[in-house]
Amino acid sequence: MLNHLQTTIASTIVAIALLLGSSYARALTSSEYSFDEQVQQSDLILVGTVNQINSFWGEGRGAETIFSNIQLTDLELIKGNQPDAEYSLRVIGGIIGDQAQVYPGLPQFVSGQRYLLFIKGNNRSMFPITGASQGFYQVQWDAEQQHQIAIPATSGGSSLSLTRQATSRTHQHSQQSQTLEALVNQIRSSLGQDNLGQGQ
Repeated sequence: MLNHLQTTIASTIVAIALLLGSSYARALTSSEYSFDEQVQQSDLILVGTVNQINSFWGEGRGAETIFSNIQLTDLELIKGNQPDAEYSLRVIGGIIGDQAQVYPGLPQFVSGQRYLLFIKGNNRSMFPITGASQGFYQVQWDAEQQHQIAIPATSGGSSLSLTRQATSRTHQHSQQSQTLEALVNQIRSSLGQDNLGQGQ
Protein backbone atom coordinates (compact mmCIF):
# COMPACT_ATOMS: atom_id res chain seq x y z
CA MET A 1 0.00 0.00 0.00
CA LEU A 2 2.79 2.39 1.00
CA ASN A 3 4.84 1.45 -2.07
CA HIS A 4 1.81 2.12 -4.25
CA LEU A 5 1.36 5.56 -2.63
CA GLN A 6 5.04 6.40 -3.11
CA THR A 7 4.88 5.27 -6.74
CA THR A 8 1.76 7.37 -7.31
CA ILE A 9 3.38 10.44 -5.77
CA ALA A 10 6.58 9.98 -7.78
CA SER A 11 4.58 9.49 -10.98
CA THR A 12 2.54 12.62 -10.28
CA ILE A 13 5.66 14.72 -9.73
CA VAL A 14 7.28 13.43 -12.92
CA ALA A 15 4.07 14.09 -14.88
CA ILE A 16 3.89 17.62 -13.54
CA ALA A 17 7.52 18.30 -14.47
CA LEU A 18 6.92 17.05 -18.00
CA LEU A 19 3.66 18.95 -18.34
CA LEU A 20 4.90 22.26 -17.06
CA GLY A 21 8.36 22.25 -18.60
CA SER A 22 11.37 24.03 -17.18
CA SER A 23 9.55 27.03 -15.63
CA TYR A 24 8.61 25.11 -12.45
CA ALA A 25 12.03 23.49 -12.31
CA ARG A 26 13.62 26.94 -12.28
CA ALA A 27 11.13 28.14 -9.68
CA LEU A 28 12.00 25.23 -7.37
CA THR A 29 15.75 25.75 -7.77
CA SER A 30 17.21 28.15 -5.24
CA SER A 31 20.47 29.99 -4.90
CA GLU A 32 22.60 29.66 -1.79
CA TYR A 33 22.88 32.99 0.00
CA SER A 34 25.15 34.40 2.66
CA PHE A 35 23.19 35.52 5.73
CA ASP A 36 23.37 39.21 4.74
CA GLU A 37 22.28 38.38 1.18
CA GLN A 38 19.41 36.34 2.56
CA VAL A 39 18.23 39.32 4.64
CA GLN A 40 18.65 41.74 1.74
CA GLN A 41 16.88 39.52 -0.81
CA SER A 42 13.81 38.92 1.39
CA ASP A 43 10.66 41.01 0.91
CA LEU A 44 9.43 40.06 4.38
CA ILE A 45 10.98 38.44 7.42
CA LEU A 46 8.52 37.43 10.10
CA VAL A 47 7.67 35.03 12.87
CA GLY A 48 4.22 33.46 12.72
CA THR A 49 2.17 30.44 13.72
CA VAL A 50 0.48 28.25 11.12
CA ASN A 51 -3.22 28.57 11.90
CA GLN A 52 -4.54 26.74 8.84
CA ILE A 53 -3.35 24.97 5.69
CA ASN A 54 -5.71 24.97 2.70
CA SER A 55 -4.67 22.94 -0.34
CA PHE A 56 -6.18 23.46 -3.80
CA TRP A 57 -5.65 22.59 -7.45
CA GLY A 58 -3.96 25.17 -9.63
CA GLU A 59 -5.36 26.70 -12.79
CA GLY A 60 -4.30 26.82 -16.43
CA ARG A 61 -0.90 25.18 -16.93
CA GLY A 62 -0.87 24.28 -13.25
CA ALA A 63 -4.26 22.56 -13.27
CA GLU A 64 -2.73 19.24 -12.23
CA THR A 65 -0.57 20.78 -9.53
CA ILE A 66 -1.55 21.07 -5.87
CA PHE A 67 -0.82 24.35 -4.10
CA SER A 68 -1.41 25.28 -0.46
CA ASN A 69 -2.23 28.53 1.29
CA ILE A 70 -0.41 28.65 4.62
CA GLN A 71 -2.32 30.96 6.97
CA LEU A 72 0.01 32.55 9.54
CA THR A 73 -1.22 34.33 12.68
CA ASP A 74 0.30 35.85 15.82
CA LEU A 75 2.78 37.69 13.63
CA GLU A 76 6.01 39.36 14.68
CA LEU A 77 7.34 41.45 11.78
CA ILE A 78 11.12 41.85 11.48
CA LYS A 79 11.42 43.23 7.94
CA GLY A 80 8.88 44.65 5.48
CA ASN A 81 5.34 46.01 5.68
CA GLN A 82 2.53 43.72 6.78
CA PRO A 83 -0.38 45.68 8.26
CA ASP A 84 -2.81 42.75 8.56
CA ALA A 85 -3.16 40.49 11.59
CA GLU A 86 -2.81 37.41 9.34
CA TYR A 87 -0.57 36.54 6.43
CA SER A 88 -1.22 33.98 3.69
CA LEU A 89 1.76 32.27 2.09
CA ARG A 90 1.19 30.36 -1.17
CA VAL A 91 3.44 27.33 -1.70
CA ILE A 92 3.59 24.45 -4.15
CA GLY A 93 2.58 21.01 -2.87
CA GLY A 94 -0.03 19.68 -0.51
CA ILE A 95 -2.63 16.99 0.06
CA ILE A 96 -6.14 16.82 -1.40
CA GLY A 97 -8.10 13.69 -0.53
CA ASP A 98 -5.89 10.69 -1.29
CA GLN A 99 -3.60 12.67 -3.60
CA ALA A 100 -0.39 14.21 -2.27
CA GLN A 101 2.37 16.19 -3.95
CA VAL A 102 5.65 16.79 -2.13
CA TYR A 103 8.94 18.05 -3.53
CA PRO A 104 12.42 16.89 -2.53
CA GLY A 105 14.38 19.55 -0.68
CA LEU A 106 11.39 21.71 0.26
CA PRO A 107 10.52 21.83 3.97
CA GLN A 108 6.90 21.16 4.93
CA PHE A 109 4.65 23.35 7.07
CA VAL A 110 2.81 21.83 10.03
CA SER A 111 -0.43 23.29 11.40
CA GLY A 112 0.02 24.78 14.87
CA GLN A 113 3.80 25.11 14.49
CA ARG A 114 5.56 28.47 14.81
CA TYR A 115 8.19 29.55 12.25
CA LEU A 116 10.61 32.31 11.44
CA LEU A 117 10.48 32.80 7.67
CA PHE A 118 12.48 34.77 5.12
CA ILE A 119 9.88 35.43 2.39
CA LYS A 120 10.58 36.37 -1.22
CA GLY A 121 8.12 36.52 -4.14
CA ASN A 122 4.93 35.39 -2.41
CA ASN A 123 2.17 34.66 -4.97
CA ARG A 124 4.85 34.75 -7.71
CA SER A 125 7.30 32.00 -6.75
CA MET A 126 6.39 28.34 -6.42
CA PHE A 127 8.01 28.24 -2.96
CA PRO A 128 8.49 31.84 -1.77
CA ILE A 129 11.04 31.19 0.98
CA THR A 130 14.40 32.87 0.34
CA GLY A 131 16.87 30.12 -0.46
CA ALA A 132 14.12 27.49 0.04
CA SER A 133 15.08 25.56 3.19
CA GLN A 134 17.74 28.18 3.97
CA GLY A 135 15.11 30.75 4.97
CA PHE A 136 12.91 28.38 6.97
CA TYR A 137 13.26 28.08 10.77
CA GLN A 138 11.07 26.15 13.18
CA VAL A 139 10.52 27.95 16.49
CA GLN A 140 10.31 25.80 19.61
CA TRP A 141 10.34 26.35 23.36
CA ASP A 142 13.40 25.01 25.16
CA ALA A 143 12.05 24.11 28.60
CA GLU A 144 15.50 23.42 30.03
CA GLN A 145 16.97 26.79 29.00
CA GLN A 146 13.63 28.63 29.31
CA HIS A 147 13.77 30.39 25.97
CA GLN A 148 12.63 30.01 22.38
CA ILE A 149 15.03 28.45 19.88
CA ALA A 150 15.11 28.68 16.09
CA ILE A 151 15.87 25.39 14.32
CA PRO A 152 16.95 25.73 10.68
CA ALA A 153 15.29 23.39 8.19
CA THR A 154 18.78 22.56 6.93
CA SER A 155 19.48 20.76 10.23
CA GLY A 156 16.76 18.26 9.30
CA GLY A 157 14.67 19.21 12.33
CA SER A 158 11.65 20.68 10.56
CA SER A 159 10.86 18.44 7.62
CA LEU A 160 7.89 16.11 7.50
CA SER A 161 7.41 14.24 4.25
CA LEU A 162 5.62 11.37 2.56
CA THR A 163 8.69 10.06 0.76
CA ARG A 164 12.22 9.25 1.81
CA GLN A 165 13.62 11.44 -0.94
CA ALA A 166 12.03 14.57 0.54
CA THR A 167 14.24 14.30 3.61
CA SER A 168 17.36 14.96 1.54
CA ARG A 169 18.77 18.48 1.32
CA THR A 170 20.13 20.16 -1.78
CA HIS A 171 21.98 22.72 0.31
CA GLN A 172 23.80 21.74 3.47
CA HIS A 173 24.71 24.47 5.94
CA SER A 174 26.66 24.51 9.16
CA GLN A 175 23.97 26.56 10.89
CA GLN A 176 22.83 25.12 14.20
CA SER A 177 19.88 25.90 16.42
CA GLN A 178 20.15 29.20 18.27
CA THR A 179 17.92 31.30 20.43
CA LEU A 180 15.17 33.09 18.55
CA GLU A 181 16.25 36.35 20.17
CA ALA A 182 19.83 35.93 18.90
CA LEU A 183 18.64 35.20 15.36
CA VAL A 184 16.28 38.19 15.34
CA ASN A 185 19.09 40.43 16.63
CA GLN A 186 21.37 39.11 13.89
CA ILE A 187 18.74 39.95 11.26
CA ARG A 188 18.24 43.45 12.67
CA SER A 189 21.98 44.00 12.76
CA SER A 190 22.21 43.00 9.10
CA LEU A 191 19.31 45.32 8.26
CA GLY A 192 21.12 48.15 10.01
CA GLN A 193 24.23 47.49 7.92
CA ASP A 194 22.11 47.40 4.74
CA ASN A 195 20.54 50.74 5.63
CA LEU A 196 23.96 52.26 6.28
CA GLY A 197 25.22 50.97 2.95
CA GLN A 198 22.23 52.43 1.10
CA GLY A 199 22.70 55.79 2.77
CA GLN A 200 26.31 56.14 1.68
